[in-house]
Amino acid sequence: MAVEILQTSVIAIIVGFVALVMLRNIIPGLYQQDRRIAQFLYLDLFWVAPFFIVILYEQASISTMGLTLGDDINKTLMYTVLCVLVTLFLFIFSARREKQKGNIRISKGQLVVGNEAVDLSIVSAQGFVLIFLMQLLWTALPLEIFFRGYLITRIADSFSDFAGVLLSALIYFVAYMDKPIFGTINIVLGLLWGYSVIVTGSIVPGLVAHIFINTTSYYFSRNIAVSARL
Repeated sequence: MAVEILQTSVIAIIVGFVALVMLRNIIPGLYQQDRRIAQFLYLDLFWVAPFFIVILYEQASISTMGLTLGDDINKTLMYTVLCVLVTLFLFIFSARREKQKGNIRISKGQLVVGNEAVDLSIVSAQGFVLIFLMQLLWTALPLEIFFRGYLITRIADSFSDFAGVLLSALIYFVAYMDKPIFGTINIVLGLLWGYSVIVTGSIVPGLVAHIFINTTSYYFSRNIAVSARL
């Protein structure tokens, strides 16, 4: 049994580093060549791979990846609120720093964040709905299942909760360290969202915070861009 647990942890670490290489070196390049192939690899890696490994190889329940409300719903709710508030605070703090550097501004009717420019129409009810759906299908949910639900639990089984949270957070940080605004705070978010999984047994706190900040990030960025306050 101990050997089997160690094997699942080693597989998780290997898959984690494969994800790091994909996110840093392969998928970004593919986006410039063939978006469909990049999307296919992305979805396979973060949606299909964890479920394939857990259900078919480990023959375990998906609840072992934190796809549950946890044993204590009140504790899960408390950590959900905590994760949302801390995430929002860190985002606003980082966004203000980026504005000071000139990396957040309004130009020709577009919100410019680093090298990314988006139409301000995204900051609307329709825009929020579209982004929210994208987070469920494409970004926040699969990433939380993979980094927090799968990596942390498997590594923690063989080593320690601390090792699971730390290694998962480091891989997540390095993978997205160049992302505007989030790049400087992702290590803290990875640790916070990961710790909440250990404490509650659920990915819900980090997932809600992840969806919330990604859905509203353009709204807060726009307000910071037009604000006279630094």
